[in-house]
Amino acid sequence: MSLMILTGLSEILLPVEDYDCVEAISTVKQLQEQNIPLIPVINNTRAEVEAVSQTLGFNSAFVVEQGSGIFIPKNSQDFAIAKSESVEAVDGYNLYQLGCTYTEARAALKVVQEEISKILRGFGDLDEENVQKLMGVSLTAARRAKSREFSEYFLTPSRLQISKLQSVAQEYGFQIIPEGKLSLVMGAGAAKGKAVTWLKENYRSRNSGKVTTVGLGSTKQDLPLLEAVDIPIIVPTALGIDSSLESHGWQTASHTGAKGWVKAIAKII
Repeated sequence: MSLMILTGLSEILLPVEDYDCVEAISTVKQLQEQNIPLIPVINNTRAEVEAVSQTLGFNSAFVVEQGSGIFIPKNSQDFAIAKSESVEAVDGYNLYQLGCTYTEARAALKVVQEEISKILRGFGDLDEENVQKLMGVSLTAARRAKSREFSEYFLTPSRLQISKLQSVAQEYGFQIIPEGKLSLVMGAGAAKGKAVTWLKENYRSRNSGKVTTVGLGSTKQDLPLLEAVDIPIIVPTALGIDSSLESHGWQTASHTGAKGWVKAIAKII
């Protein structure tokens, strides 16, 4: 049996400065020694993933911005990319894009704004200091969060049902995902589940037999990832198990955060 491990990062290993990552680094090295790909599947940007990779040593593919794009290192031999697929060379990666571009997401936000006759303020309209205050992160982290390539966060408007915005976006070929005080507009084709399926179908296993996918997540945003894998594992946060995940009967890690993540992977491998 071949394993592929896919993981959310929020409330597990992000922000990196909030967690003791010594054990996590050891686990990442162990997976690499066993040729088991460890693939972040997250809402964050490429810049944010690359910052985590420098600390933890990730070296495989990763999925960004709610399933909008899959970045595969050019030197990776883990995935077979068909010539017929629209894969673009970007910096040191091969990019398989499922969603829209950032420019298109910004244009979609403007269209929705005009349709509802209400100003919608996106990250592109805010400076780094405002994003820092909004997210409660460092200025460096805010800069990385603003480095979007496929989607745009905007302030969720008050006194207006999000379903109205979603309906307008859908008419123009986009989708809006509400996340509390922030909402995300992105291309209709973007989806974490779709990204997981593509990775599984194109994985070049070094071992014969079925590829088994393992997913680890902590938040509501990880739900599409956990639903798409063979073995979903919930990693509790400091507040417990997220209400959107607890009713599924999935495995639950024995500890919270990075420690729970490490122990859950140790049981699998």
